[in-house]
Amino acid sequence: MSKNFKQLIEEYKIIIPLIQRDYAQGRDEEKEKAKIFLEAILNGTKSGLNLDFIYGKVDDKDKIFIPLDGQQRLTTLLLLYWFTSLNSKYIERLTKFDYEVRSSTKDFIKELTRRENWEKFSKNNIKDQIEKSNWFFLSWKNDPTVKSILKILDLIEERFKEIKSEELDAITFEFLNLNDFELSDELYVKMNARGKPLTEFENFKSKFENCITDENIKAKLDNNWLNIFWDIAKNETDKEKELNINDAPKLADEMFYNFFYNMTLNFYLEKKSKAVCKNQEFKSLVDKKKKNGFVDKCSIFDFYKNVYENKIYIDEIVLVLDNLKITDEFRKFISSKKAISYWDRARFYALSLGYVHKLNDIESKRWKRVSFNLINNQRIESPDDLIKTFKSLRELVVNSYKNLYNYIQNDKDTINYFVKEQRFEESLKSKLILESDRWENEIIKAEKNWYLDGQIEFLLKYANNDFNKFITYRDKFIALWDFVKENQKNQILLYQVLLTKGDYLVKSWNYNRTFCSFQPALRIKIDNWRKVFNAEKNYFKDLLEDSNFDINNMEKSLNKIVTNWKEENKNYCSDEELRFRFTLLKYINYCEKLNIRFNNYDSVYLLKKIQMNGTHSELYSWDLYKKYFENKFFEPFKIIYYNETTSGELPSIKLSGWKEIGK
Repeated sequence: MSKNFKQLIEEYKIIIPLIQRDYAQGRDEEKEKAKIFLEAILNGTKSGLNLDFIYGKVDDKDKIFIPLDGQQRLTTLLLLYWFTSLNSKYIERLTKFDYEVRSSTKDFIKELTRRENWEKFSKNNIKDQIEKSNWFFLSWKNDPTVKSILKILDLIEERFKEIKSEELDAITFEFLNLNDFELSDELYVKMNARGKPLTEFENFKSKFENCITDENIKAKLDNNWLNIFWDIAKNETDKEKELNINDAPKLADEMFYNFFYNMTLNFYLEKKSKAVCKNQEFKSLVDKKKKNGFVDKCSIFDFYKNVYENKIYIDEIVLVLDNLKITDEFRKFISSKKAISYWDRARFYALSLGYVHKLNDIESKRWKRVSFNLINNQRIESPDDLIKTFKSLRELVVNSYKNLYNYIQNDKDTINYFVKEQRFEESLKSKLILESDRWENEIIKAEKNWYLDGQIEFLLKYANNDFNKFITYRDKFIALWDFVKENQKNQILLYQVLLTKGDYLVKSWNYNRTFCSFQPALRIKIDNWRKVFNAEKNYFKDLLEDSNFDINNMEKSLNKIVTNWKEENKNYCSDEELRFRFTLLKYINYCEKLNIRFNNYDSVYLLKKIQMNGTHSELYSWDLYKKYFENKFFEPFKIIYYNETTSGELPSIKLSGWKEIGK
């Protein structure tokens, strides 16, 4: 039911209950928001303005209205009617407004609206007049609500001197009597919290609503869409011991604001060109590593106009919220406006394109799989990379027009920007799936491996695109990678097994070679195991094809491969490369950072760190020492292995005790 303030206060006494907070619109930190609100009301006196829902409980017997949402707006309307009626007709009904939050607030409102006090005021310097009144207590200046009222009256005086109280009747709101509904305690908390101070989200929402002409969409901001974030916030408060149900409204607003912030920022980036990205300030826009960067010091208002002047983006954000599914990617996207990675931004951007284009369940799953594979295997390390990612994804979803596999199956170049290898792979997999639908689930099973993250071309290559061979290679790989996951002992065993197949070590920093790290970061994967999987001399494929490799008894079978090889090659001395591998597999534990260094097989250094200025040993002399000298006594000599680096001497076996011989 639509009402204005005058109609509401004619019918009911308005009591702001004790559980509500102080009046906030006049606070210093709310000043800019208050100015915007008052400006909207001023314009609304001419053209009309609806202030959305105001709801609460009604005592029909005593004609009392207790607002749960609307306290701030109602208090401002009281002050507007009070001020605009000065020097004209006294509005007796304004005395029917009561604050139970504090006794000092209650007394101040009572005195402010009393006829004999009101009649002494003019519209000039109203704040000073009030403070100098004989009924005004100096202690009231410490009351937060009184302080805010006095400041808001200053702002009202600046704008409303020429406005008559009757003109405010054009300002309406939707009045909802909650007695008509059965309210749980949870919903009561939720609705009560909506009357709390103008948050960043509420401030944005008030501006965003000005971009929307559809009243149904406006209503969703406080209903359907808010409920998405409320449900998540409530679940969070249920899980976290530090939180309770009263924290849920604030958390819901923060998540809602983060969603709008991040969506708006994504749209803003999509509109930008490469040239803009070269600007250092713009680079800090989404740089979570840069302290006091753009995101830290800039609000959504710095770029929302640039975005929402294009009505397409308003339509798209509506489609996203209307079609949204609660996924892990969505939860990350709304968790913060500062700490999400480029990849998190890109992944939810891809999902949002699916919502916008209303992909059906099958096509939606295919779009998510392909787009995530492209994103997860693309180095996105700058705003420029992110913009290119966004543009490519939008082109792909538009051009493929709800038939993604068919669009990309024959030509990797239908996909722009992303790395060539991944584009080729997605094209190949789409072709295989369209030729036989038995491929799709088996491919997905491989892609979901904790390490592969969507890049499985090497398995298809090993199998030469043969379905049964692919499953064999895939199952062996998955079993092996589950065996080594977060288990250093098993990882070292894998290094040893691969050394039995050949010198698989990958070039690393400077002259270093690495056994390969299992860290799942993309850059590390590219520089480590992916080089092994795709090497021309494919020792990894040889391992998977070894007749002793058994996924049902992994540790035993791998140890057997190593033992057999060592027995077969114990006379290795005539082959430098064989000698290198045979000796090295015994000392992998020494290399804490998984690095060794050598120019040729004659001179190999085991490194504790990454560089030679850390502790290091020479492979063959270390082997000699471990075999013949460690913990053995050759009186009068003392034999040590010297591997300190401070003197700059080469690591070596040292004998001391020559003085004893001289004696």
